[in-house]
Amino acid sequence: MISFLVVSGSQAHNNVSYLILFLPALISLRFSDIKRLFSNRLAQGLLFVILSLVLAAFLGSGDPLRQAKFSLIVLLFFIAVARLPEINDRTAYIASWGYLGLIIAYVIFNMLWQYHQGRWIPGDRLGDLSSKLENVIYATNAMGGMLAIITLLGMQAKKYRSVLLAHILVLGVSLTLLQTRSILVIWAVISLITYISLYRHHLNSRQTQLAIAGTSLAALLAVVCLFAFTSIGDSLLSRNVYRPEIWTGYITETLRCGLLLGCGPDHAFQYISHDGFTMVHPHSVFVTQFYKAGLIGLIPLVMLTFWAAIKGYQTQSWAAWYFIAGVAGLCFDGSSLVHSPNQRWLVFHLPLALLISQQLHQAARAKLTQP
Repeated sequence: MISFLVVSGSQAHNNVSYLILFLPALISLRFSDIKRLFSNRLAQGLLFVILSLVLAAFLGSGDPLRQAKFSLIVLLFFIAVARLPEINDRTAYIASWGYLGLIIAYVIFNMLWQYHQGRWIPGDRLGDLSSKLENVIYATNAMGGMLAIITLLGMQAKKYRSVLLAHILVLGVSLTLLQTRSILVIWAVISLITYISLYRHHLNSRQTQLAIAGTSLAALLAVVCLFAFTSIGDSLLSRNVYRPEIWTGYITETLRCGLLLGCGPDHAFQYISHDGFTMVHPHSVFVTQFYKAGLIGLIPLVMLTFWAAIKGYQTQSWAAWYFIAGVAGLCFDGSSLVHSPNQRWLVFHLPLALLISQQLHQAARAKLTQP
């Protein structure tokens, strides 16, 4: 995770990932590791998502061997994470705060560096960041994932001030420096699942309800004031919303290629917006999956996402909350999920792999306690 903040360049970051994670996992790989992973329903769903892309590459536009190589990299990552010792709640809480702090420090470093170079002035949006986590939207999504973990575990431990501080930091950095509107969607999703969780576990006392309502109203008022009375608000509101137009263009192209298998992973298509901007990917992992592999690829991904979110949420898994926050962000920005290690791995592959690992540990414990 730290390598995303200190290693720049796609190939350099891939090399680091291979050396510290994939190569050791591959050398020590056992058949029992593969069998154990695919005893899990979520891992089986992931396999269907991956196979749909290989099939689309074989029958449509793409290199099936190249897609198979990316697929093996993804599966090896999930096997490596599944073999990790179980991470307890206290460790997860401390680690999420630590990584959130590192991302904020990384953003501030980039702010100072870009200001020194004359590429940024206060009130503007930061440009591309310096390391592998270069896109400001993915930096926001990663902070949202950490915020989800802190919110769940902090509320369970009654660390309300720490939870409130995390929300202020993530909203503040995302809206003022990164200027990403997607944080509002992620924050709304985290707030909603927090309230539902409190309600399900009968923790929604009148005092708690008033505290949550008051905090939410104060945050909303602060955001409204930011939008209405600052130059940052002007910058956030002045940017056009291209998502519906982009999605329509890529869905139309998918239907032209074929509803069932889509256009294939390597189909050459770029959407030109009404005002001349060239869009090189669909800006949503779900539209991307539909574009690349049609309904055969989209349906398994949707089922996997809902199953992971629902089953993980029912068990109050912090990895599931991380996954839900990541998916909320990827609904509005993202491309292929089956590729070499990239920014999307932080907000989809990693939380899903951690959730699968949790379920495997729980299944092992249940098996040991059987008479």
